[in-house]
Amino acid sequence: MSIRLEFSLLIGIFFFLAIIISLLKKKKLNLKYTLVWLLAVVGMLFAALCPSLIGKIANFIGIVTPINFVFMLEGVFVLFIILSLTVIVSHQNERIYRLVQTLAILEKRVRELEKKDIIENEESE
Repeated sequence: MSIRLEFSLLIGIFFFLAIIISLLKKKKLNLKYTLVWLLAVVGMLFAALCPSLIGKIANFIGIVTPINFVFMLEGVFVLFIILSLTVIVSHQNERIYRLVQTLAILEKRVRELEKKDIIENEESE
């Protein structure tokens, strides 16, 4: 890999890291979700700084070209993110379901109390 390409990759990776940190500081990204993206940054740094090691790992696994190994890693990472987002959505769905049930119970209690109050007011008059 040429020095110019390696330098460009490092600049892109640090730019991506700056975006992640900025989103974290602005509280637009939760810390536990940031860890997945920081793992991606570490992986990209590893690939950019050690291209020969990526080639050796690709050969060991049986992948002909290192770029195919990088694409495979990207695909695995995308699957990992999709899985983590699915877990988050499932958890949020469960919380919303419980919240709606609690709200319905509270609304029913308020209606019952209002009816009881109306009946008591009519009886006292």
